[in-house]
Amino acid sequence: MGETLGEENTSENLKFTFTAERLNVISDLVTRNLEGNTSYHDIGSSIFKDAKKPGAITEAEAREAASIFYYRIELERGPGSKPGAILGPLEDKEEGYFWPRPIRAADLEVLKLWDALLSVRTEPEIKGLLADLLFSARYQKHHLYARAAVEAYTAAQSGNFYEGTRVKMLARSWAILRSMGFRDLEAPVETAMCDLIEKSLATESSAPGTVIPLLRCLMEGRLGKKGKSSQPEIPPKAIEYLFFALDRFKADYLSLQLVEIAREHLRDSALIERALRKTAANLMQAAEEATDGHLKTHWLQQAAKFARKFHLDDVHAKCVVELQSIDPKTFSWFTIKAASEQRASDIESLLRTFDQPYLFEALIYFFETPPPTGSREENEKSARHSLENSLAAKIMGSATYGAHGLPQKSYSTEEEKLQYQINSNEIICMGIWGNFLSAALDRIAARHQIPSSESLHAWLVEYYGSDPGLCLSLAESLALYWKQDYISCVQLAMPRVEAAVRSLLLLLNEPIYRVEENKSIGQFPGLGAMIPHIERHGFDRDWSSFLRALLLTPGRNLRNLGAHGFLQDVDKQTAALVIRALSVVALLAPDETSRMASNNQAIIESLAHPIGKPRQSFVDRLLVKTYARLGAVLATRGRMS
Repeated sequence: MGETLGEENTSENLKFTFTAERLNVISDLVTRNLEGNTSYHDIGSSIFKDAKKPGAITEAEAREAASIFYYRIELERGPGSKPGAILGPLEDKEEGYFWPRPIRAADLEVLKLWDALLSVRTEPEIKGLLADLLFSARYQKHHLYARAAVEAYTAAQSGNFYEGTRVKMLARSWAILRSMGFRDLEAPVETAMCDLIEKSLATESSAPGTVIPLLRCLMEGRLGKKGKSSQPEIPPKAIEYLFFALDRFKADYLSLQLVEIAREHLRDSALIERALRKTAANLMQAAEEATDGHLKTHWLQQAAKFARKFHLDDVHAKCVVELQSIDPKTFSWFTIKAASEQRASDIESLLRTFDQPYLFEALIYFFETPPPTGSREENEKSARHSLENSLAAKIMGSATYGAHGLPQKSYSTEEEKLQYQINSNEIICMGIWGNFLSAALDRIAARHQIPSSESLHAWLVEYYGSDPGLCLSLAESLALYWKQDYISCVQLAMPRVEAAVRSLLLLLNEPIYRVEENKSIGQFPGLGAMIPHIERHGFDRDWSSFLRALLLTPGRNLRNLGAHGFLQDVDKQTAALVIRALSVVALLAPDETSRMASNNQAIIESLAHPIGKPRQSFVDRLLVKTYARLGAVLATRGRMS
């Protein structure tokens, strides 16, 4: 009959052969290990332990007996999954299973054992599993085993198995009878499901793992009669349980599962709206119970998104009103501080660069400072390293709050998290360089007599050969900075950054204008839409990253904050950064009267090296000198009038 468990042969070398004479020995082994166990897995483990004791059982027999109880009934889960449950592993193609062998890989000797045990066992839990195995293996008249499995699993509801296992039995019964069209078995399975749901909902600690999987099955509706294509009939009790569950299971992930079941299967629009409103109410209740401002904001935001998605306008409005009314004092903000490795002597060494004999020479050095956000490549490399070494970043997303104190944007996907981390690095760099640039401008003002904006304007146009209008804005922005009127400085300079980028693209004959279409008026795109166009023409990526990080989202978003009245207080560091942003693009845009304006290649080369030496030759500067002075006078007169 084979080697016993105590001998040297391993189970891999033992081949099981079924004989009727050994059936009672194997069945007795199963019987001895049923008492006190409430799951199939427990029975299998107990058989393995028992088989190690001296006795007549062989290793091959013990292995096959235990293997029966290691097959798993699993609820269908995941996106696109169907209600019901599967028994597995079924076939070799299934990944992640090492033991027991796939059901359809069982040889004839094992199938004979399952069939023989089915004929002698009386416990419905055991009969159901054995019949299901034979049905899944498509052994002989498998439809008979399917029927036997459904009947036994249903009968097992009166047994002592763990509730979670009994839920899986019923879900598996439902899946089998639906696949086989057993209409006569539908009523007892439905009754057993309803009884189990009712018992769970009647307890104070209702188990969503019991209720929701069975509700998914019941809400599919009953099997239709042959030849009729009417909508499946949903058991009335199932609808009652659905709304009872919505009242009981208020957690967002449970409410959202239940409301999806309602939306998918209910045909009554009033019932669907009732389910939607209950779900929204659950989200709002979570917000009401939260005391921390962040948690309250999260739940109200989730409720508002949900209400907007399903057109519950009154609920959405209420959520937004409550969101706007959250007391800022309830937010638990904390600041992480880090010491800078820069020494004061290092900063002083940099600032001495601007101690030039003439102001205009100092300004040339200012306009040749590198991108305040640093290297895009290095920031991305640093961001990837941070994410790879942060467990919190892998598990949780991030969110930003705007100047209005309300949540602005969340980042949850891997790509979004990376972009957020890159942007965080850029903002830190900008903070450092904002201090340096403002100190540089202050140093220049302390060393020199500040000229009029007209003189600054004339010098900028003459020296850089750039667009007179943009140079005038840059000159006036500098003058406002030195008058310490930082908010006026920013309000003047910020829109002109966009104007400078637009001017460059027009000179490059880039088709950016959006023509009128239907109800959309004809207009130029915004800065965010234009930056990719100028990048295609070779604009230095480090500088485009700076413009995005300073003016757009997910950066500091100064452009929109200024446009919508949220920039009520501006510090000198921000003003210096905005001046630097305007200077890098304004000084690239050539005067339309110069030869460079018609030389696309020259413009493209300057885009690749924004802080190179002056791009105009002496002859070019001489040709535009008259236009520069005339433009400065005309612009000043026009402004005064």
